[in-house]
Amino acid sequence: MLKHLSITNYAIIDRLEIELEKGFTVITGETGAGKSILLGALSLILGQRADKAVLNDETKKCIVEGEFEFDLNKFKSFFDRHELDYEIPNIIRREINSKGKSRAFVNDTPVNLNILKELTSGLIDIHSQHETLNIQNNNFQLSVIDAFVNNEKALKTYKKGYLEYVELKDELKRLVALSSQSKADVDYISFQVNEIEALQLKPNEKEKIEAELELLNNSEEIKSVLENAEQVLSIKDQNLVIELKEVTSLFLKINNCSEVYNSIYERLNSLVIELEDLSNDITRENEGLSFNNESASYLNGRLSSIFSIEQKHNISSTAEILQLLEELKAQLKETSSYDERIESLSVVLKEKEESLFKEAKNISKKREACFEKISQKIKNDLSQLGMNEATFIVANEISSDLKEEGIDSINFLFSANKGVAAIDLKKAASGGELSRLMLVIKSILAKNKISSIIFDEIDTGVSGDIADKMANIMRGMGLDMQVISITHLPQVAAKADSHFRIYKENEAEKTKTKLTKLNGDSRVDELAKMLSGEKLSTAAKDNAKSLLNL
Repeated sequence: MLKHLSITNYAIIDRLEIELEKGFTVITGETGAGKSILLGALSLILGQRADKAVLNDETKKCIVEGEFEFDLNKFKSFFDRHELDYEIPNIIRREINSKGKSRAFVNDTPVNLNILKELTSGLIDIHSQHETLNIQNNNFQLSVIDAFVNNEKALKTYKKGYLEYVELKDELKRLVALSSQSKADVDYISFQVNEIEALQLKPNEKEKIEAELELLNNSEEIKSVLENAEQVLSIKDQNLVIELKEVTSLFLKINNCSEVYNSIYERLNSLVIELEDLSNDITRENEGLSFNNESASYLNGRLSSIFSIEQKHNISSTAEILQLLEELKAQLKETSSYDERIESLSVVLKEKEESLFKEAKNISKKREACFEKISQKIKNDLSQLGMNEATFIVANEISSDLKEEGIDSINFLFSANKGVAAIDLKKAASGGELSRLMLVIKSILAKNKISSIIFDEIDTGVSGDIADKMANIMRGMGLDMQVISITHLPQVAAKADSHFRIYKENEAEKTKTKLTKLNGDSRVDELAKMLSGEKLSTAAKDNAKSLLNL
């Protein structure tokens, strides 16, 4: 249960503290006093998203902190799984800084919002005003049945299998589409493979051809350069080699005269050796050089064929062409394997479907087994709320197809009047009837499921004796759990074990929401105001005392 709630710097709440107890608690106050703001702040520690717009003072952090007391045995696996420390009390805190960045903590350990939601979903349930309309939703109705029969474990297993089943169906659909497309493309892919294979390309062939053609295209200039170089170096009567040898011979005569001359001699001698080697290389290159015009024609034709493939596939090298060839061959191979893969996956999918139908039927049987019991329970509870002639039926239509929740399509049928056939709840119930019905359902579901429940004006649309009876149900729920009701009805407020008033007050030209606990005369005055308005009459006070059995 929620023992203490602290709110700082949230909307028009500067600082608010509230100590809560087990049993039935009510919060009253005028419209606009800040009841929805209080719930908004509480929703932060339940994992709802928020931004900097919630800040009262944008220079400070917003902090909402709740102290919870609960049985470790129920949550041990959660604390172990997320490596969290269990403490008494357990403190859940949410902070929003001036930039809108949010942080959440469980006993001072940072956690993400999903972990926060997982924990608090088992601690407290806020029934908002708009949630009453959920009872008309078939998915909500199905969740009511599942909660009543405790289907959570079986449904979790089924849903996991169902998601796998959906993935298998999607994969099969993808394979069938690919197979169909591939079969349509197989002739074209085969043509492309044959076209590339016909070239019989070797690695780096294009690059080698381009280099060879570069030589062929510059053959005349290459020949001229080689011949001239050979002439200068070794053929002319006064070629460079002969002249350098003569200079070297001169320095040989004086190389012993000094280290400088000896160094010059050695360098000249090295040059002679190098120049002779260079001259021999040029001579060999010139003598071995020959250019074949027919070869140039062949190479140009070969290169043109390679360029054609490259342009067609928007690639630019021999390596890319060879890689494309392997990819095309792989596509052909994959095309031939599609039928086999489709057949294999179809078998797996059928087995999965049969297994899921078996699970879904078991879940369905368990649901149907409770229909009469839950209908009778709801009718009995509604009779306590002045609806003695109400009829409530759980209708179910079994689907031939698997759905995420199984094969059931639940529909609540309702009639508030004797002799009137029960029809779809969407068409049958008024606002006040929906409120009473939702209270009855919540009272059934909340027991042993959560430790705290907050009703935000669940008594909307009712008054008088019915309001009194609704209060009795909430008070009865409070015997086993913590029930908090935000209400405008004095009949409900008078039944509470604890009573708080929320109100607005102007301080330093700023409006602030405040909360105070009512006892004795202050509670009588609050009920009297709810009965007659701001002007407190003796009659109103007497009525308030009567409601409080004073």
